[in-house]
Amino acid sequence: MHLYRNSKTNQPPSMDFLEPKTVSDTVRSVVAKGLVKRGHRWIATFDFSSLLAEEQLQMAELRIRLPRVTNIMDVTVDIYHHHEYPCQRRGMCLEHLSMGSLSASSLVNSSHNWKVYNVTSRLFDWFKEKLAFKKRTTVIKRGSSFTDHDLFSTLKSDQSVNGRALLVVFSHVGSKEGSQAKASLLHTAEFLFSAENKKIRRPKRHKSNRGRRAQPIRSIDVPRKGNTKSTCRKVDLNIDFNQIGWGSWIVFPKRYNAYRCEGTCPNPVGEDFNPTNHAYMQSLLKYYHPERVPSACCAPTKMSPLSMLYYENGEVLLRHHEDMIVDECGCH
Repeated sequence: MHLYRNSKTNQPPSMDFLEPKTVSDTVRSVVAKGLVKRGHRWIATFDFSSLLAEEQLQMAELRIRLPRVTNIMDVTVDIYHHHEYPCQRRGMCLEHLSMGSLSASSLVNSSHNWKVYNVTSRLFDWFKEKLAFKKRTTVIKRGSSFTDHDLFSTLKSDQSVNGRALLVVFSHVGSKEGSQAKASLLHTAEFLFSAENKKIRRPKRHKSNRGRRAQPIRSIDVPRKGNTKSTCRKVDLNIDFNQIGWGSWIVFPKRYNAYRCEGTCPNPVGEDFNPTNHAYMQSLLKYYHPERVPSACCAPTKMSPLSMLYYENGEVLLRHHEDMIVDECGCH
């Protein structure tokens, strides 16, 4: 919830280096596996294997909680990647990489005893393999001990971490510019969702107006929005994730008002209904020749995203899903 509240009240610091058209829609938090102090040096160990698929990394921060008496100008933070995986030698292979050291020059924010370092360039270089990181792969035999190395001593006790160090990664996983927008939640849900085909109401047949003469458009009585309750408007659509089977993996919000569009579009349609040019021409044709075309459809004309905190692949993610809430309705 701290991650969710942070996204609502604070913007990521110093994002001037990002392209103007690039935005972050996902915030991922990776908790450190180990954190120990050796003199003026702090050693933080993470498993970055879950971040290797991040193709559109925007920004990365290391947030570490240090004792208040610490002189931050004298502190150096060493970052390591530590990942264990099965080997062919009937043991466990250990991969660890040095991600480098951070000094006060990398510090971008400080509040109370929390220190925030910018590690964006380090992750960029690591993903793109532009830096020659020192890499070592070791076969771990059962009963082996690594007490002679500071790196492995950070992994001995989970109590040494206790949420004191975490990596916060800002990324973009939305549709690329120029591509058709897709429903991002379809890729997030852990079950297949079969949407029923929407039933299309056949428009009511009107008496033929073949004898009606075409009138100048200024003489037509154009209905205005809000004249009747049957005209196109925004109404409530309350979504409860528990009721649709998503409550087990969505942390917050558990429910929200998505709104929806309801009602008919008048003929001809007025400016209050935010019609497209195509919808306006269709409404004119419907007015003069009701039997030829149906009325324009009442549909969302403006939508906004919803920030959601949920579990994905064992991690807690904060993601901004586009087109989740209807802001305005109109005739299309």
